[in-house]
This record gives sequence, C-alpha cells and structure tokens, in this order.
Amino acid sequence: MTTNLTRDEAEARSALLTVEHYAVDLDLSGAADPRVATFGSRTTVDMTARADGSTFIDLIAPSVGAVSINGMALDPAEAFDGSRIRFPVQQGANRLIVLADAAYSRSGEGMHRFVDPADGLTYLYTQYEPTDARRVAAVFDQPDLKAAYTFQVLAPAAWTVLSNTAADTVTDLSAEAAGTRPDHGAVRMHRFARTLPMSSYLTCVCAGPYAAVTREHRVARTGEVIPLGVHVRKSLAPYVDAEDILRVTGQGLDFFHSIFRTAYPWGKYDQIFVPEYNLGAMENPGLVTFTDHYIHRDRATRADREARANTILHEMAHMWFGDLVTMTWWDDLWLKESFADYMGGHALASATEYSDGWVSFALRRKDWAYRQDQYPTSHPIVADIPDVEAAKLNFDGITYAKGASVLKALVEYVGEEAFLSGSNAYFDAHAYGNARLEDFLSALDEAAPDRDVRAWAAAWLQTRGTSELRLEIADQEGTITSARLIQRDGFAPESEPGVLRPHRLTLAAFEEGTGGDDGLGGGLRLTQTWDVEVTGASTDLSQLVGRARPALLLLNHGDQDYAKVRLDEVSEQTAMSRTADLEPLDRAIVISAFANAVRDGVMPVPTYLQAATGLLMTEEHPGILSSVMTTLSTALDLWLPIAERVDAVAAVLDAALAAMQAEPAGSDRQLSLARFAMGMCARTAGARGSDRTVAAGRGFASLVLQTQPGEALPDVAPGLVVDHALRWMALRALVVLGWADVEGIDAEAQLDRTGSGAVNAAMVRAARPLAVARRRAWDEATRDISLSNDMLSARIGGLNAPVPHPMMEDCVDDYFSLLEEFWSTRPIEISRRLVVGLYPDWSSRPRRVASRTEDWLRQHPDAPAAQRRLLIEALDDLQRAMRLRGEIVRD
Repeated sequence: MTTNLTRDEAEARSALLTVEHYAVDLDLSGAADPRVATFGSRTTVDMTARADGSTFIDLIAPSVGAVSINGMALDPAEAFDGSRIRFPVQQGANRLIVLADAAYSRSGEGMHRFVDPADGLTYLYTQYEPTDARRVAAVFDQPDLKAAYTFQVLAPAAWTVLSNTAADTVTDLSAEAAGTRPDHGAVRMHRFARTLPMSSYLTCVCAGPYAAVTREHRVARTGEVIPLGVHVRKSLAPYVDAEDILRVTGQGLDFFHSIFRTAYPWGKYDQIFVPEYNLGAMENPGLVTFTDHYIHRDRATRADREARANTILHEMAHMWFGDLVTMTWWDDLWLKESFADYMGGHALASATEYSDGWVSFALRRKDWAYRQDQYPTSHPIVADIPDVEAAKLNFDGITYAKGASVLKALVEYVGEEAFLSGSNAYFDAHAYGNARLEDFLSALDEAAPDRDVRAWAAAWLQTRGTSELRLEIADQEGTITSARLIQRDGFAPESEPGVLRPHRLTLAAFEEGTGGDDGLGGGLRLTQTWDVEVTGASTDLSQLVGRARPALLLLNHGDQDYAKVRLDEVSEQTAMSRTADLEPLDRAIVISAFANAVRDGVMPVPTYLQAATGLLMTEEHPGILSSVMTTLSTALDLWLPIAERVDAVAAVLDAALAAMQAEPAGSDRQLSLARFAMGMCARTAGARGSDRTVAAGRGFASLVLQTQPGEALPDVAPGLVVDHALRWMALRALVVLGWADVEGIDAEAQLDRTGSGAVNAAMVRAARPLAVARRRAWDEATRDISLSNDMLSARIGGLNAPVPHPMMEDCVDDYFSLLEEFWSTRPIEISRRLVVGLYPDWSSRPRRVASRTEDWLRQHPDAPAAQRRLLIEALDDLQRAMRLRGEIVRD
C-alpha cells in the first residue's frame, strides 16, 4: 500500500478520465459519541473514459463495505488496498459507487473531530490540501480532475452543517427514519446545492453547534449581493470581533471586483474559525476555514489584527488565483500561493486601514523567504514536485513569500495595468479549469509585448537562491571617486558570481541634518534617489561620482526588489545608531539587512544584539518591533556562545523592562514588550537569582500571576491589563525557573477551562525543569498516538523550553532510532511536527547531533524525500548556529 500519489500516476489518470460529478453522502450522526471512531461515507462518481482500461480512485479509510462499477459489484477485499480502489472502465460514460467507513481525525487532516473542554461540545471540520479529501470520500485526489460536487450530510438535529454551497434542503428525521442509533437522538439531512467545477482538495464540510454572525455585502462596482457568514464554536462566540472581520471582508470583495473582470463566482462567502487547525487558513470556495487563533479571546494588538486581515485577503485572492483557475499539478503551486500572497498584501495596503502593510511584508514575509531560500533544499519558485509528499513540504517560504516578492518586482517590471490585464485574460481563458506556467506567461506576453517576460521567468521563477547586492564605494576626503553595484548569487563560491538576475531598484541617499538652515532638521533625511539596474555581475554608478559621500546609501528603497542588501561600511555605521530616523519601510529594509548579515556571519552577533536592543527602546511600528524581537530571540538562543548567553539575555531583558515601564498605559507597544519580557525571563534559567535584572524579570512574572485576568498592574507596567495569555506566559517562565510547579499549573488550568487553556497547561507541564517531567513529555510525544495535533505541539513546546542544565541527552539516540517509525506510522502532518520539533538542536553536544544526522542521511538514501528534506534543513540550521558560535562543525 502506498499513500504517496505520484505526478506520473496523476498524469495517467488525467489522460484516461474526465470527471463530471461526485455525489458524496456522509453520515455524521454519531460524531458526538466519543466511542464512535468512524462515519459512513458513500460516493457516487460519474466519469467519462477515453478508452477501455483500468485505473484507481483514492480512499484512505479503515474499511470499504461495497464497490461497484457500472452496476457490477467488485470484491472490496481485492479492489481496496487501504489507500486505493482499483477498477476497470469502459470507453464512454462510467459510474463508480463506493461505500466506506471513514475515520474521524485527530491530526487536522481529513475530518477532524474536536471536543471543546470549555463545554464538552463536539465540532467537525475538514482540511484536505494537498490530498486528504481521500480520508473522507473516494475521490481522484489531484487538482486537474475537477468536477461538480453534491454533498448530503446527516448530522445531529441541533448542529449547523456548512459546505461550499448553501443548503438546498434541510429535513428533520427521527433516528428510526434515518436508520441511525436511537441513543444518538434526532437528526437532520442537509442537502447542498451542486457546486461549480472544483478540485477535490477545495471541497469542505463543517458540522457542529457553531455560532454565527451573518449579513450581506453589496459589491460597489457590480451591485452583486454576497451573503456573508462568520462562524465559531460557541465558547468563543463572546470574543468574535465580527465587525472587524466583516469590514475587512467587504473591503476585500470591493477591491478585487475593482481589478478583476470576473465577479466572485462562488455564491455565499462563509468564514469559519476552527480549533486545532494545522494552517493559518484554507481557501475552500464559499467556506473559508481559519485557525481559531484569529479569534482573540485575550487582548489583540494592531499587529494581531493586521495579521488576521492579511490572511482574510490572502484567502479571498485565492477565489480567483487557485479556485477559479487551479494549477494542473503541484509543480505550479506558485500560480496560486505566490499570487495570493502578493494580491493579499496589495489589497491590505490599498483597501484597508493597514496602508503600511508592505512594511510588515518586507520583514515578516521576506525574512521567511530569505531563510528558506538559503537552505541546501532551496528550489525554484516553479518547483519539481514528483509526488504529493513533496507537495506537502512546498507550502514554504519560497512558494509563498519569495514568489510574492518576485511578483511584486514583476508588477514593477511590466506595469500594474499590464499585469492586471494579463491576469484577467488568464482567468477568461482558464475559468473552472487548470493551468501551467506557460499559460500565465502567454497571457502576460500579450498584455506586455514590450517586455521579455519569458526571460524574466527563466531568471526568477526557474532558478533557486537569493541574489546579494552591495555597493562598492571609494572616496577621497569625503567625495566619491568610484561607485559600483555588485551582484552575486548566495549559493556561489565567494570568487564566483553564480546565477545573475536582472534587478531594477531604487538607490536612496540620506544625509545628516545640522539643525540649522539646511532644511534637513537635526535627523537623518532622504535627499536624493536614483533608479538603477544591474543584469550582470556589476554596473557602474557614475551618477554618484563627484558627490559628497552620503551618511547612508540604501539599496532597494521602496522594497520593489527581492535580494539580500548588504550595507557598505559607512552606511552600516550610520544605520547602527540612526535607523529610527528613517521612514518605516526604509527602517524595515535596514533591519532586514541587519538580520541577513548576522544570520550569514557577515555581522558579528554582539554587534547585531547591540543594534537590535537599541531598537527595542525606540521602535513604534508593530510589524518591525515583532520582527526585531523574533530575530533577537533566535540570536540569543542559537547564535551566541553559551558562555556569553546569560549576560546577553540579562541585557536584553533589562532593555525590555525599561522600555515597557516607559510606555503609556494600555498601549500595544507596552503589551508587546511585556510578552517579550516574559520570554526573556524564561531564558534566565541558570542565571543568578540575585542579579538585579534577573530578579526584576522574575518579580514581573510573579506580579502578573498575582493579578486577576481583566485587572491592570499597579506598577512595573502601570495600566497593563492582565489576560489569560499573559498569565500563561508568566507561569511558563516561573515554572522553567523552578519558581512554580504542578500546583500552580493545576490552579491556572482551573481558572482557564478552555481549549487554549488545556493546551497551555500541557505545554507548561512538559516544560518543568525535571528530568522525569521532560522524559514523560518525550514519551507522550513520541509514543502516544492518541494525542491531537495541538496536544502533540504542546508537548514539543514544553520540551524546547529553556533548562538550567542538560537533562535530555539520552533522548538524542531515541530520536534517531524513531525517525523511520515517525514517518511510516503517522500522518505526514504529525510526522513533520515530530521530525522538526523534536530535532535535538538543544543538546549540549551539537557536534554529536550533527554527526548523527549526517550518518542517518547517509544510511537512509531511500528514505522519503520529504523526510530527508526536513532533516537536511534542521542540520543546516544547527551547523549555521555552530559556525556563528565559533564552534567546529565536525569533530
């Protein structure tokens, strides 16, 4: 049995079949009974074969009760192997009927079942991408065999049931009439309208006692009325900011209708926020699913709301890029994800209150891209995806953020009008069908005949890695005598340029004001910009020669290009102390340059820490502040020698506490700094408790736990309102430090009897600095297959909490001995969490871990490519950290 569908197999099925319609009947009447592990699934598939032959349909289920093709019964024992049902077809029309018992999931794949600890209510939702529709019904689970779907769902009478389309009929039935168990009570049959053609991974069913807020939106340009819905589980209903969610939804619908000729085609627009979700969101037409982490039970900052708005608009862009026109195979995943990431960012900045959305993109999204693009496993945006396991891992920083960054540059290259004209022609030509790279390029060719888009695609979409750009400046007594823009490929040896790409960007000059009559004031001010291009290894910048050397020369002003920018020596020195003088987008570019420089070993880690700690004191933009905090934490955890770590953490904690105390009561920045300080406090494990800063951090955490949710702190951070999230952060810090234990955890869990409370309690229990506690958490994570995805991640989060001294070295051997079992016995999402989350980069013997990893990879050349990729990337991170700490990578 194999669950790994290959591209060759998918192409063979597409060559043989056209699928017209699926009728999917699901019996979810017993879902609320924890003793019921499966649900009834009946699928009727109408298809046309181009010739007589044999093929298979995908289904992962505990059992199949009956299979028939064109009225002929097949023996399930012979036809079904656990993941595929083989059957013959005749040329022309065919009908396949499959009756199966499918399994409820705890991994977030297929039909996920969740019992809310707040009230004991049961909720269901489906999640399929890339190929988990086969866990619910028998389908040809590949994107290019699109078909119409009709869903019929039997569920408890008190439940809401949702699907991609609105229900045509809802019929009340007694258990006797429905043929269900009497103890499961009355039921309802929900029959949904037939869908437009769509790929199997985009279908969706959600069921449970969900609460809803509904209304209608009239599109400004077309007058089209679209029914809107926001759905959550009942225990989260009091916390739903439906006005904000629906406002952004309406703004997005108006924006996309203003630039796309094709009106929103999917009827209603429901958005449902679901528990234990593996993703941020999923673009199911008419029923978009989101993680319910976007429902803010605790205080939400502007950055939190911006992130949710960006996700809403990203998924909405998919209604056209991905749903209306879908990639033929996962090689062209970028045709939906890169476009949605770019168009979502464009809508955010153009149509909502977050007009500065590109600032967060320049750091959060592009930093993800830069990191992913420097792994040995880096791949072109248009990737080679031989199978669905490889597809699962290509939902990465290259496909999303690099692709979006490159599309942003493409819009600059061809012009927005031509880009949108090409996109609209692409929709017109391939609506409700599938497409490849060539199809989009053809549409863009016609829209931008004066641009060589194929050469652009070859350079940007079909090569891997990131260009590095730097200025080579010479001056004499402050006057520039020569200037060049240098390009090199990040994967090339230092002496070679490697892959050279065309770059069009803006160079900006900034001068120090004197505070006198120069008009510049006393700060760093933009004085001139130049549009520059480089296509080879270098280009002369004659326009700079003869000018006084500016205090700061900044490449990629406006952030239209995708490249790592290296600051020249003078500019770096200026930026170290004057970044706060710049506008937010320029600050983001400088801080991105700092982050890349320290990660690549170009900037010493202590130098970066000094600059970043200074930014904690001054940075007001929430997206920039969040990015600085993230890189600071990584630098302290991984890149700084252990002997220097305690003092460095104390210095950063001191700065965070000082900045927090100076902030206005109740401000977003105050809360962000408080959360960050809690993380730093936990990192003081092993430090002297008598140290002033360490004692202050622990005192702050204790004060938070002495303050009830909803109350404000009287001092340290006056006016800071304590919520459950902050209390859990404080408790985690104190538990890690040995200042709190099981009694405190149990008390906090009683105070917060919710889904997030249960997850936090499990994580903090796993974080206790006791060898027996950590070993118990390790055994639960690696051997308890009943753990849900979120509960598994809670154990992993606790195991990765700081410790005052090594206590898990015996788990290193266990990890490598279990790697094969992880992948062969668990769903891929759970396997990925285990392989990545438990990788022993926490070991006090990193050279041994690196050696063990290399040995495992060498001894398992035939291990699944997806698993090998995860290990190669983990090893690369470990070796990078060792280099930055000045350690030897190998014995």
